[in-house]
Amino acid sequence: MILAPKYLGRVAATVGLFTRYGLADFAREQGLDTLAKSDGTEPAASAGSEETARAFREKLVELGPAYIKLGQLLSSRSDLLPPVYIRELERLQDDVKPTPFEEIVRIVEEDLGGRISKLFASFEEEPIGSASLGQAHAAVLRDGRDVVVKVQRPNIRETLAADIEFFREFAKFMVDHTSAGRRIDFVGIISQLERALADELDYRVEAQNAAHFRRSLAEFPRLLVPRVIDGYSTERVLTTERIRGVKIDAISPVTRTELDFQPIADELMRAYLKQITIEGHFHADPHPGNVFILLPNSVNPHTPSEIVTYGDEHEVTTADVEASGSPVTRSEAGALNAAPIDTRPLDVKLALIDFGMTARLTPQLRDACVRVLLGLADDRGEDVADALIQIGEVLPDFERSQFVKEISDVVSRSYRLDAGDLDAGRVLFDAINASYRRGLRLPADLTLLAKALTNLGDVSRALDPSFRPLDTVRDYLAEIATMRAQHQMNPRQLYKLINQSWEFASALPHRLDVITKRLADNDIQARLDLPQVSVLLEGLQKVANRVFSGLVLASIIIASAMLLKERRQLGSWGFIIAAGIALYMVISILWNDRHTAKRART
Repeated sequence: MILAPKYLGRVAATVGLFTRYGLADFAREQGLDTLAKSDGTEPAASAGSEETARAFREKLVELGPAYIKLGQLLSSRSDLLPPVYIRELERLQDDVKPTPFEEIVRIVEEDLGGRISKLFASFEEEPIGSASLGQAHAAVLRDGRDVVVKVQRPNIRETLAADIEFFREFAKFMVDHTSAGRRIDFVGIISQLERALADELDYRVEAQNAAHFRRSLAEFPRLLVPRVIDGYSTERVLTTERIRGVKIDAISPVTRTELDFQPIADELMRAYLKQITIEGHFHADPHPGNVFILLPNSVNPHTPSEIVTYGDEHEVTTADVEASGSPVTRSEAGALNAAPIDTRPLDVKLALIDFGMTARLTPQLRDACVRVLLGLADDRGEDVADALIQIGEVLPDFERSQFVKEISDVVSRSYRLDAGDLDAGRVLFDAINASYRRGLRLPADLTLLAKALTNLGDVSRALDPSFRPLDTVRDYLAEIATMRAQHQMNPRQLYKLINQSWEFASALPHRLDVITKRLADNDIQARLDLPQVSVLLEGLQKVANRVFSGLVLASIIIASAMLLKERRQLGSWGFIIAAGIALYMVISILWNDRHTAKRART
């Protein structure tokens, strides 16, 4: 495709982000450096330094929310950026100046249909958090519940629309015109960005996500997802229960010796394994900033398990579900039905917040993730490689044997580490990098999974440095295998299997008759699909063209030599034409070989 002229300036500015902030080699390898000219504003720091990476991150923040979200997605692409940039982008935050309180009041009153003084017993003017898409304020409902009200910034949609349209067109351009675009799913990355921003710009989606995960994790009594206040949540306003917790890195050594954090690390790991392997819908951003420790004697909302065990005056009833009928209210009722009664004293709990960024896995991708995790847990690198090949797109230069060997080495190296040091997310990132080098294009959603697993490992180790995630992964996946076997043996599945077998047996005679008739009529066709055949044929065609050109050139030279005795002028012109053809052939061969070598290096 060809970019519209209106985007050419933005392409140069975007590529300039790489050339001016230490990533000129990346732009040069992809053939993009000619689109952006140096303006003399490059930082003094050397390429790949921490200072340059920090300047790159700060520039993304300066460019606005779309570039911030793009940077957050790029932080999961270690196949694109050097490690120092990945580490810097992982710390990317979008703290900005707060919106004037008068605008916040206007949006809240417009969306909730009442004066703020009537809707809330109190509403703090100073925000407790401010980001590029919205800001949060502490408030108290009329019934006395402490809540957090997140309000979207005014006119933010119009600001983002042009950025998203440009990113979409630029991704298509990269796919069509760069070597990296042929190996990396750039369109998928931008689709992730578009979905993430669309979800975060509609707080009703985040409300449904939060309600879904509250119901999904209700079986884990130590995990708390704050409840969404349905009547106080709209497209631009989201109201949830307020969490008063401590960030993981703020836990004192004395508290760590007094309390046992291993149970919540185990429950957190199991909760995410359930989201990934069973439901295929997981919280894609479980970084330490979205996780809070709820210490004993702190005033916090109840978990669904505590509500069904001890009761709660704000508990959702059947009448509430019938009166409301909203998905959020139904999810809360489902959470209470799924929550276990647990009278054990729970010294410490863990709260998860911010469900604007989630990811969904297709059934095929979900099954592949199960096989990948099982392969990591049992040191079966070939199984991991086979699972990745099944969900990936094989490119013409894909080398299966080399890919399987490299993945097996990656898995084996990680397995030899101490169980507490194994990081499934980092191993998956290494596998994605190997896929990029070997000619296997993987779905963009896999990078979100790798990032989620990496953040999850960091949180688990911060909770309990002695926690062994590999043991939890192996035990939980064994439970999943048992549950699936039991599911396959239920009467409904057995009836389905018998019905399918009967249909196959009934159709078999007719199919055999068709095959024998085609054999008799000599009408059988076979298709052989070999990934390397296209590369081989291209090489043979190039050799054949050069041999043919050489024969033509030799014929012209011989004919010219024979004509020199009888028609000297015509023979001389023949030699001149032969020299021109020879010069063209040499230049063409050198140019094509150089281009092929450059493409092989990238």
